[in-house]
Amino acid sequence: MKWLIGFCYLMLTCLAQATEVIHYTPTEDPGDKRNEYIIALLSLALQKEGLAKQDIIFKPSPTIVSFARSIHELKRDSYKNYFIPGGTNIDVLGDENLISVDFPLDHGLLSYRICFVSPNSKEKISQVSTLDELRKFSIAQGSNWSDLVILRNNGFHVIDVPVYTSLFKMVVGNRTDLVCRGSNELRQEYATYKHYGNLLYDESFVLIYDIPYKLYFNQSSLDLVRRIDSGLSKAHKDGSLEKLFMEHYGADVEFAQLKNRKRFYLKSDYKGSFSETYRSYLYDPFQYFEWPCN
Repeated sequence: MKWLIGFCYLMLTCLAQATEVIHYTPTEDPGDKRNEYIIALLSLALQKEGLAKQDIIFKPSPTIVSFARSIHELKRDSYKNYFIPGGTNIDVLGDENLISVDFPLDHGLLSYRICFVSPNSKEKISQVSTLDELRKFSIAQGSNWSDLVILRNNGFHVIDVPVYTSLFKMVVGNRTDLVCRGSNELRQEYATYKHYGNLLYDESFVLIYDIPYKLYFNQSSLDLVRRIDSGLSKAHKDGSLEKLFMEHYGADVEFAQLKNRKRFYLKSDYKGSFSETYRSYLYDPFQYFEWPCN
């Protein structure tokens, strides 16, 4: 009987070790689906490393907190395998005790910004032909968004907005001229928030600038990060990464119609700073529309 008890204990221990629990911060709005792709991406990577899908458990942290607070919790290692997506905004708050997955969560598409536009400014902005003309219009940004500093350094008047959903209410109410989003974000957000009123989007231009966007973990999750890196590399090579991306964002990229827009390039301190591995995952939407899906 003792050997049976010992065997059962060993089996339970092995099963517990096989389960990977990963924590994340829930979004403030249930309609905000930005975490969905990240969770699917991590699940794919870890499955490539041999974990069964049912053994990868994603848990939201107990409360919705500000970005600064979530970074504080991450540095304290408050939750097992807790992750935060970010870029320059994490640099500002300090990245001590943190490590990142060397992978662009957006495949670089957040660097191509298309914008919601206020009803009062839509026609005027469609006639803009130079960057100096565009600088005359205001842009509302989330308080901790990575590109807030980039836009200000390029001479734009930027309105700092602490609540994500307020951005859409502001542009509908003509309290800002523009709210610019990644080319893989605007279509879904338009469908989610058009009930706020006369929510319009510009079809005339795209802002382009280098901006990092990674997943950050506490250093205690080093082994997990290494497995994620390895799994993403395998998924990239066998085509399953591109397939997943197209399932989530293919329609968004098509909707953006970047090739038909005027291109305005902004300066960024991150130009040329990405590793070779990071760059290998970036897509150029002007040249690479037919991504492999098989």
